[in-house]
Amino acid sequence: MNRIRWGGAGAIALVWLACCTAGPPARAATLPSGFQDSVVFDGLEEPTAMQFSPDGRVFVAEKAGRILVYGSLSDPVPEVFADLREQVFDSGDRGLLGLTLHPGFPGTPFAYALYTFDHVLGVDEPGAHPHWGQGPSYEGDSCEYDPEVDACPVSGRLVRLQAVGNHATSETVLVEDWCQQNSSHSIGDLEFGPEGALFASGGDGASFNSPDYGQYGWPQKNQCGDPPSPLGTALSTPTAEGGALRSQDLRTPAPHDPTGLDGTVIRVDPLTGEGLPDNPLAASADANERRIVAYGFRNPFRFSINEDTGEVYASNVGYDAEEEIDRFSTAPAEPYNSGWPCYEGGGPNLSFAFLELDLCEDLYEEPGATGLPMFKYIHGEPVSPDDECDSASGSAVSGSAFYDGESFPGSYHHAFFFADPVRSCIYVMFAGEDGRPDPLTTTPFLVDSGTTYPGVDIVMGPEGDLYYTRLFGPEYGPGSIHRISFFSGNQPPVANLTASPQWGDEPLNARFDAGGSTDADGEDLVYEWDLEGDGSYAAPSADAVESRTFNDSNNHTVAVRVADEKGARGIDRVTVYPGDTPPVPEIVAPAETGPGSGLAGLTWGVGDKIGFEGVAEDNEDGTLLPTNLDWSSRLYHCPGGPTLCHAHPLQAFPSVESGTLLAPEHDLPSYIDLTFTAVDSRGLSASRTIELEPRSVSLEIGSLPAGVTLTAGPVTKSGPFTLAAIEGANVTLSAPQTALIGGVEYTFASWSDGGARVHAVPAVTSAQYTAIYDGPVSGGDPSGGIVEEPPRPETRVVRHPPKRARSTTARFAFAADQADAWFQCMLDQGEFKPCRSPRVYRHLRPGGHALAIRALTPGGKPDPTPVPFSWRVLKARG
Repeated sequence: MNRIRWGGAGAIALVWLACCTAGPPARAATLPSGFQDSVVFDGLEEPTAMQFSPDGRVFVAEKAGRILVYGSLSDPVPEVFADLREQVFDSGDRGLLGLTLHPGFPGTPFAYALYTFDHVLGVDEPGAHPHWGQGPSYEGDSCEYDPEVDACPVSGRLVRLQAVGNHATSETVLVEDWCQQNSSHSIGDLEFGPEGALFASGGDGASFNSPDYGQYGWPQKNQCGDPPSPLGTALSTPTAEGGALRSQDLRTPAPHDPTGLDGTVIRVDPLTGEGLPDNPLAASADANERRIVAYGFRNPFRFSINEDTGEVYASNVGYDAEEEIDRFSTAPAEPYNSGWPCYEGGGPNLSFAFLELDLCEDLYEEPGATGLPMFKYIHGEPVSPDDECDSASGSAVSGSAFYDGESFPGSYHHAFFFADPVRSCIYVMFAGEDGRPDPLTTTPFLVDSGTTYPGVDIVMGPEGDLYYTRLFGPEYGPGSIHRISFFSGNQPPVANLTASPQWGDEPLNARFDAGGSTDADGEDLVYEWDLEGDGSYAAPSADAVESRTFNDSNNHTVAVRVADEKGARGIDRVTVYPGDTPPVPEIVAPAETGPGSGLAGLTWGVGDKIGFEGVAEDNEDGTLLPTNLDWSSRLYHCPGGPTLCHAHPLQAFPSVESGTLLAPEHDLPSYIDLTFTAVDSRGLSASRTIELEPRSVSLEIGSLPAGVTLTAGPVTKSGPFTLAAIEGANVTLSAPQTALIGGVEYTFASWSDGGARVHAVPAVTSAQYTAIYDGPVSGGDPSGGIVEEPPRPETRVVRHPPKRARSTTARFAFAADQADAWFQCMLDQGEFKPCRSPRVYRHLRPGGHALAIRALTPGGKPDPTPVPFSWRVLKARG
């Protein structure tokens, strides 16, 4: 299917070829005048964090659990400093996410890592590590799980690594906690404060699909053992203190509820992991309470410390309404409380407020008990008035850094940079008169509509440039490290070198083209060629194209050095493979709907086991062994509709030809990409991607009388409304105890399925759920009674397109059994909108489409069973 991912243009390529060469030039990114973006390190597997050592080395963490070390910024080949993949649980948004170095490094030879630990808290061997993957790399973490949750119970770990040269020789555990059962909101960031304290952050470890108060769990309910029920017993409102409520553990102290570290920022001694004596709760008998300086966060994935003011700025990833940045002292007198899950963005979180939980009600009755974010922005809306970043694909505030270098213009001194990788942007907030970031000055800094996840981590380099990690590359290939530099005068050109052909029979006649090189100052360029790959460049020439014939079966790297009129240079390289051709990967299972369609015939529901298998043939190597094969999977979420999607990493399966992927739970619209990659003995690779669509059901949510604000899963709005959910998902329904409609107060009686005011329902089939209220009948009769529901119209579709069509125009005609009925239509999991018969949809993209049509009474009561129709628009011939 054609989908635009973060503004990217085009369909998923069924086969893309990626050669193991030096990184390509940076994709076009818009920056203020004088700034330039360039790639420093490429070919990385989901880089999550980076750190500079004073001796020039650069340390990079990869999500799966490796820490790499580069000898310098010009060193293209790293060494493996530490391989923690056996301990790291790398599934979904979890993995090795935090990395820092001791301020005295390398004299004090300690590196620190924060990762999701493949371990169930409180469980001793055997069985403490139930989900370890198989094979030499220990990747591909997975486990069996109950469909009611989206992942397994694991924990978090803060460790100190002893460095000897470029290798870690030992691992010392400083803190082990952060109970979590879902695939997001795991551990977060690491950073040293100016006083030498080590700060670490962690998320709530709860469900991101529905309000989670401890009703879910695998292999048992309430797997973190939160009060008031023991491990294995699901919690109930209003007394529950589990799920996202673990972020408020400090308000439910031991022995009633031992304090965990979910949803907190801690401040510890870097040698022992113990809380420091000037922490706000240093006198507590509880070790975790002694560590905590801030709590009540949903997911403080990244944070930065303003050394001048002694304040922490935490990027707290939002729920379904707002992203926020919280500010608090590095050593506050009382722990800072951001308020999650009872508050979001400084105001009550309606999804939890409607649950009327005791813990939240107590917090609401204590004004000033929670802090207000220093900055926030709303999902789907611009961050600032001049913001051109993509707000339709979703939001997730992430990497941040304070700028205290000298390379950027003076106006950037003390500026605060923060990223929203889902919006593909990095923003800057300039310092105000008091030296603190002024929210009113916020403006986009890097706008990149064609890349993915820029700014998962942001670091200022030793020379004063700004560096950031990009989790994925173009077409969701390997990730990279980028550098943003400023040039007050002449900007160096950006070299761009391609080779055609890049592989083939020998002799290989290759044409090298540097004509795509650019210069921001518009100066003429000259080209210095190194056709031998020995580092010797020929004299400058105006020729942007060179050719060479290669007569052997060896890899050859050709370089071009592009110079402008003032002598500034940029370099690019490309490798050619004479006597070699890429392997040909074939996905055997799941099978495609048709040759080259890129769409699997298999559909999935939450908890389904998706078996996959592939083979790869290579003209030179024959049938490739499993060690040359890799699988990866990503979940694409499309909150802006089917054309605007962002990716969540699921699982990687290295060095296998087959395996099983467990289908996750997530909001709709969503789908899974499964990618099979083969690499031959010379490093030439090819990939094939297949798209797997979920099975969905529609839940009609309403009330009697109509108009009550209800919550279904992540949606809180006035009914009636429709919630589309993946088959097998768990959807929590909640209704307020009382509702004021038309000036009359009604009292909750029951849901139409007999469920309690707050209860979970399985999205197994399409169904209708109505919250029924007792109160005055029509006309305000004070005697009370249940409001009678008027009859609903029935919908029928008279005409529709064929199930498979090449036309990008679809015509529908529909009717109802009530003459005064009106209609609503919902295309491709969007929203129901008023429509008339006949209805015509034009300019449809190739791929699958679905339309739901429902009739409504004049008063707005919908047909409880909308009529669905799905069809596929085929690609044009030729």
